[in-house]
Amino acid sequence: MKRIDDKIKEIEKKDKSNRIKYIGFIIIIGAFIAYAIFNEQAKKKMSDTIIGKDVTIKGQDLTISEQYKKIEKQNDSLKDVVERLNKSQTPIGFWNETNEAKNTSTYINYIMHTGKPEAKDEYKATAIEKIQLPETEGKTAWLYCGKKNGDLINQDQVSDVKYRKDTIPDRKSVPKKNDIVEAKVALHTYRNYANGNTLGQNNDDKTWPKNSKALVLDVIIKSTAVFIRIKF
Repeated sequence: MKRIDDKIKEIEKKDKSNRIKYIGFIIIIGAFIAYAIFNEQAKKKMSDTIIGKDVTIKGQDLTISEQYKKIEKQNDSLKDVVERLNKSQTPIGFWNETNEAKNTSTYINYIMHTGKPEAKDEYKATAIEKIQLPETEGKTAWLYCGKKNGDLINQDQVSDVKYRKDTIPDRKSVPKKNDIVEAKVALHTYRNYANGNTLGQNNDDKTWPKNSKALVLDVIIKSTAVFIRIKF
C-alpha cells in the first residue's frame, strides 16, 4: 500500500513540474509577441514622424519628408533594375529582352551572341523572321557585293559572311538569304536594283557603317556580279 502511495505522489510531483514549465513557456511567448508588436509600432511611429515633419535641413533644399520620399523612389527604381537584370540572365529572359526592343541590330546581336545566357537556336530563327517585318526598326538597302568564282567572292569583296544557320561559313562565301554579313568598309547603299545595276543612291544616313552587321534579305547574281539587299 505504501508503494502505491509513493507512486501517486511521484506522478503528482511530475504533473506539477510540467504545469510550471508550460506556464513559463506561455509567459515567454507572450512577452515575445508583446515586444514584436511594440517594436513594429515604434518603427511606424518613427516613420510617420519623419514623413510628417516638413523641416528643411540646413544646407539642403529638400525637407526631411521630401528626402524620405526621394529615397523610397530611388530604392524602388533600383529594385526594378535588379529584377530586370536577374531575368535577363536566363535564356528566356535574354530573348524576351531582345524581342521587346524590336530593333534589327538587337536581333542581330542576339543571333551572334555566344556564352551565357544562352541564345537558343529556335529564338535565333524567330529573330531572323522578326528582322524582316516592316515594323522592326532598321534600314533596308541594296548594294553591290563583289564578283564571284564558284561559291566564293574573289573580286571587289565588300563584306564578310559572319553567320549561316547550321554551318560555319567561309567569310568569302557568296552570301545567301538569311546570312549575317559584316561590312569591311563604310559603304554607300541604294534604293533599288534593276538589270545588273543598283539604282538611286541613298543619303549618308543610310550608309552601311564599317564593321556593322546586317541580315541578307535577297541575293541576285548577274553573270558573276553579286548584289544583295540587306537590313541593318
